Amino acid sequence: MAQQFSGLPMEALIGGPLNAAANANAAMAITQTKFLLDTCFIKSHLPAKAEVLGALAIPATGTTPAVPEKIGTPAVPEHDEYAPIMIVMSLTRAVITPGTKGVPAVAAVTGVPATATTPAVQAVTAVDKIDATPAIIQNVTTQFNLPMLTIIPINSLAVETVDITFEMEVKSSFSEEQTDTSSKEMKSEGSFEAKAGWGPFSVTVKGSASYDSKDSSTHNTHYEKSNSAKYTVNVHAGQLPVPKGVNTIIEAFTQCIQPITLN
Repeated sequence: MAQQFSGLPMEALIGGPLNAAANANAAMAITQTKFLLDTCFIKSHLPAKAEVLGALAIPATGTTPAVPEKIGTPAVPEHDEYAPIMIVMSLTRAVITPGTKGVPAVAAVTGVPATATTPAVQAVTAVDKIDATPAIIQNVTTQFNLPMLTIIPINSLAVETVDITFEMEVKSSFSEEQTDTSSKEMKSEGSFEAKAGWGPFSVTVKGSASYDSKDSSTHNTHYEKSNSAKYTVNVHAGQLPVPKGVNTIIEAFTQCIQPITLN
C-alpha cells in the first residue's frame, strides 16, 4: 500500500498553484501600474543635465556687498518624467455682503463740567450723515486643479488565499479459493473358477474382483484493487488597499486646493 504514494509529484502538486498565484499577482500589479501611468500621467523625456558647482560666500567689504554662498546641483542623467494630468474645476459660491444702517448727521456739542445740581455733559464731535446700504449677494468662483488620479477607480486586485486539498484513498483486497478434489475412476472386473479334489471329494471355487476410483481438481483465485485520488485548488482574489504612494499624491493635491492666507 505504501508504494502507491511513492510516485506522486508532491512538489508540482503543491508548488504549481502557489507559483501560478504569484505570477497572477505580478501580472495584475504590472497591469495596474501601466494603467495609472498611461491614463493619469503625461510622459516627457528630459535630456541629461551637467553638474553645476557651487561657490563659497564672499564677505562684504567697504565698497562691495556680501555675496551669499551658491549651492551647486548634481548631474542628472537622461530620464523620463511623469506629470499628472490635471482637470481645471470651478466652484461657485454665493457670498452675502450684509447692508449697513444709515446714520443721521450730528452737530458738535461743547462739553459742560458738572456742578452741584447738574451732571457733566461730554463733548460730542460732529458726524456727517451716512446713507444706508442694502445687502448684496455676489457669486464668487474659485478655480482649482484636480488630478485625474483622484477621480478614477483604482482596481488593485490580487490573490489573497490559495487552498490546496489533496486526498488519496487506496483500497486493496485479495481472496483466494482453492478446492482440490481427487477422483479417479478405474473399473475392472474378472471371474475365475477352480476345481480341486482329494480322494473321493472334489471342490469347485468361483469368484469375481472389481476396482472403482475417481480423481478431480478445482482452483479459484480472486484479486481486487481500487485507487482513487481527489485534488482541489481554491483561489480567492480580493481588493487590496490603495498603495501608500497613491494616497500621498492624493493628500498632497488635496492640501494644495485649500487657499493660503498671506499676511
